[in-house]
Amino acid sequence: MFINRTHELAILNQHSRSISSGSRINIALFGLRRIGKTELLLQFKNTTHDNNILIPYINLQKIIPDTEGFVKAYSKELIYETIRQKEQADYPYEIEDLLILASKLGDMETHHVRTLISILKQHEIATEELLELTFAFAQKLAEKHKKKIIFMLDEFQELLQVHPRFLQVMRSITEKQKDVNYWISGSVFSVFNEMLNYKNPFFGQFTRMTLENFDRESTYELIDSTLPFKIAQNHKDKIYKFTNGQPYYTVAVCRKISEQYALDSSINTPQVNFCIMNEIFADTGSINEHFEYILDVSLAKFKNKDRYKTILFLLSQDPATLAAIARHIKKPTGEISNYLKALLRTDLIFRKDSTYHIRNPLFAFWVNNKYLGLGTELTSGKAAEHLLANLEEKYQRVSTELGIAKEFEIKYKLEALYNIKLEKYLKDNIEFDLVGTDGNTAYIFEIKWRNKKTSYKDIDNLIQKINSSEFRTQKKQVIFISRSGYTKSALEFAGQHEVKLLNRHMEKVTIQDS
Repeated sequence: MFINRTHELAILNQHSRSISSGSRINIALFGLRRIGKTELLLQFKNTTHDNNILIPYINLQKIIPDTEGFVKAYSKELIYETIRQKEQADYPYEIEDLLILASKLGDMETHHVRTLISILKQHEIATEELLELTFAFAQKLAEKHKKKIIFMLDEFQELLQVHPRFLQVMRSITEKQKDVNYWISGSVFSVFNEMLNYKNPFFGQFTRMTLENFDRESTYELIDSTLPFKIAQNHKDKIYKFTNGQPYYTVAVCRKISEQYALDSSINTPQVNFCIMNEIFADTGSINEHFEYILDVSLAKFKNKDRYKTILFLLSQDPATLAAIARHIKKPTGEISNYLKALLRTDLIFRKDSTYHIRNPLFAFWVNNKYLGLGTELTSGKAAEHLLANLEEKYQRVSTELGIAKEFEIKYKLEALYNIKLEKYLKDNIEFDLVGTDGNTAYIFEIKWRNKKTSYKDIDNLIQKINSSEFRTQKKQVIFISRSGYTKSALEFAGQHEVKLLNRHMEKVTIQDS
């Protein structure tokens, strides 16, 4: 269900116009599982009616994760999308069907598919040559048909399973192609980020975007679109507070509420609480099934799964250091460090300074209560209310923390905006979110990523910290970034103290905006 991704869709539309005019723009879209990446990409694809652009799309989790599976899907999508701009066509599920479609386009396309079939029939396949042939085909097709191509590769990190040198081969071919653009998405942040960092072939090749949870207004819109009846404002507030604007959780809870309404013809607060908790813990609950899937997939390749689950259970109670985890499990820190490194690559956890956290507070809540043996069904409304109160307390603790994905994206954007290297700052018990220097000028950034406007007190606290730090006598620029905007007094106070204010899109905010 596509709801109110207007800002992100506007960015994609602007980039597609630039591509149509001759620019080349690769995009890396990151978002945790079930945040709406696929819906956004498909909404763009389905609402873009530019005959100068082809938009093939592959969800890489839905193909066989090897070279043969990838090259077949790649060629099918390119040829099918080219034909679709000319006439109605059935999707070529079999390679023989693809040959028939290719023959409608001409000799070049037919030759490509015949060559593909011939190589795939060989006993030993030269996989790098096959990948080179596949990627080169896109540029040939674009030139022949005078098209620009935006190739969407959803869940891009799955390609690491295709071939150990996949990224190197892809980069060697695609960097020379003037008409082929790649828009990739990823949901395993640690792997996705590693693929794009300075040590790897695609460093500097992609514009990065992060998809976030919905804000309050968009969550209410999603609730109204999902439920076939109106619910009270306080119930919407409760759903938003519970889901934190995560669209998949929101829809799951609304569907459970619809089932309850069908039984009782009404909905009250205890029933809403019950629906929320039942959705998390019932065997048939969508959120429960989602978390079971995440846990199974994340730990699938590991031996000694119980050890990993024990670590997750410890972290589900509170974030902890390596030493504390090793002490609890009574194993050497070196052994526990290896377990934690493996878990970091699944994105179930992240490390901030020297402390390990479960990334998703709702998943942590689920792990904690499942491990303690909570039944598959909640038969007591009071039990549901008690669990919900515990969940709200957990959310309260993490609600003001900036997510690791968003933290990285903001750092990346600010470095590009100000052309300086930025790092977290902690010295003499004074902490700043990001600090960088340009010549003799220090740039100090404070970031508030919460569902509450920034007040003058927040800005005053930052100024007081600076006045107590080594930067008090230095030449500096002070920049404040707020997700939810600023109060009028904050705008006035910032103007008086020469603090630059930015909104969630890194755009300047002034007193005239109040």
